[in-house]
Amino acid sequence: MNPSDIGLRLTREQREYVRSEVIRRTVEDHKEVCRRSKDLNLEILINDAVYQEQERLRSGKQSADDKRQARFWAHVAREFHQVDEAGRERILESIAAMYMDEIMGYFNPVIHKFAAKILPWGLKALLARFSPASFLKYLGTRLNLEENLVLTGPIDQIRELAGKATLLMTPTHVSNLDSVVIGLGLYQQRLPPFTYGAGLNLFSNPVTSFFMNNLGAYKVDRRKKNGIYKIALKHYATLSMELGQHNLFFPGGTRSRSGEVEQKIKLGLLGCGVNVYVHNLKAGKPDPDIFVVPCTLSSALVLEARSLIEDHLKETGKSRYIRVRSEYSRPMRVLNFWRDLQSMDSRIHMRLGEPLDLFGNRVDKDGVSRDAHGRPVDRRKYVELDGVPAPDNQRDQEYTRELGRSILAAFRRDNMAMSTHAVAFAAFHAMRRRHPQYDLYRALRTAGPEHAVPRAELLADLSRLLERLRELENSGSLLLAPDLKTAAAGEVLAKALEHFRSFHDGEALREGPEGIHSRNMKLLYYYRNRLAHYGLETEQG
Repeated sequence: MNPSDIGLRLTREQREYVRSEVIRRTVEDHKEVCRRSKDLNLEILINDAVYQEQERLRSGKQSADDKRQARFWAHVAREFHQVDEAGRERILESIAAMYMDEIMGYFNPVIHKFAAKILPWGLKALLARFSPASFLKYLGTRLNLEENLVLTGPIDQIRELAGKATLLMTPTHVSNLDSVVIGLGLYQQRLPPFTYGAGLNLFSNPVTSFFMNNLGAYKVDRRKKNGIYKIALKHYATLSMELGQHNLFFPGGTRSRSGEVEQKIKLGLLGCGVNVYVHNLKAGKPDPDIFVVPCTLSSALVLEARSLIEDHLKETGKSRYIRVRSEYSRPMRVLNFWRDLQSMDSRIHMRLGEPLDLFGNRVDKDGVSRDAHGRPVDRRKYVELDGVPAPDNQRDQEYTRELGRSILAAFRRDNMAMSTHAVAFAAFHAMRRRHPQYDLYRALRTAGPEHAVPRAELLADLSRLLERLRELENSGSLLLAPDLKTAAAGEVLAKALEHFRSFHDGEALREGPEGIHSRNMKLLYYYRNRLAHYGLETEQG
């Protein structure tokens, strides 16, 4: 069977089962919470959901679907105080059902293949609303996305393991393009498709919605904060794993707004893996295992770099940081991003890490777990109580924390330093040396030629940094892009300046008569942050 046909396609009966089972589990979870607490009951839980949803729907412009939901919640608000506990249980079922009708994805292997084939010609059409003039302008331009995407790692091993277990891929999150990049990379290497949660905004465009709905994506609305929605979403992801669907989720939760490789990850969905493994063992499934595949994405340029670092500084700086302007999506921005990558022969690197079991152990090509000394490990023993597979919340949470640490270590090892990262790191620290009395937020306002660094000084700093980065690669601490392995500092600087000039109009860094300077220190800081937490800061001064 072709990998494109494995795992995601469900029959109508299976889809009905998933829907009804998630509703049932969501209701049972809430009833159990109420049984265990003296202070909670269904009336309180429903009231909390009504309040949060009505507050959400009051803010901002309402879509047609928002208006429909507003009517639903108005009806719930009128009814749930006037019924008995059995009536509130039925209302809870209706809330879970409404959420499930929104969340559920669908997979069509024919559309999956079609989308992968037309993507090099139609990426912008998939991601944004085209004006006819814009579409005609680029209709004949084929973007060779396959040539701009490099997928490395133990690909054959992962392909083999996909037939023996359910895979859970955990990528770093850099850009809204990540889902497209990962999907294309998996298709190119004949790896199976993965189901994943995609932001509800990606379904607002009819063209995008058609493809997302048929590529295995399910909808996630991050504006919804109430417990009923979160539990329904968690059960949907859990049940898809129980059915053997390969899953993908971004453990960082959202795009890295600082530009750093993730330093913390969310363990909620990751923890579902142990529950599913125990469930599969108890059910006697022939392939009960869940294996985790870390995935690290690295790129010299990031589509939303400006807006991401603005958001990060606004959150961390509070009153010390004043946001000058906001960036919004421009119609041709995505297409221009890919075109610039192609014109500069640049690459997005997608590195698949060594597969892990749910307890943080490495998994070999035969599906055998190995400890730190290479000895085989019996995974089943991790989840047995008195010789029988059984859940244990405290135990399983510790296993998931250990797995999280292993994933973060893989992100650091597989992070690829590129010319823009190295040059931004050296330039940012050289500029900060000129104003040692400034804190970060004051330093970020020191842009312009008057703060330029002499070229010779920057090249000396960059040479030392490149030498240190090569030592880190030799020790297995990170990866270097091919052009950083042997190139002289002058070559690396020239390439980084070309990248910054092509997509950021030279804002991050440019060369002038005064030397090397930045017109946007925040943007420079964003790219510098990709090399944070490797102990390089003190070496640069």
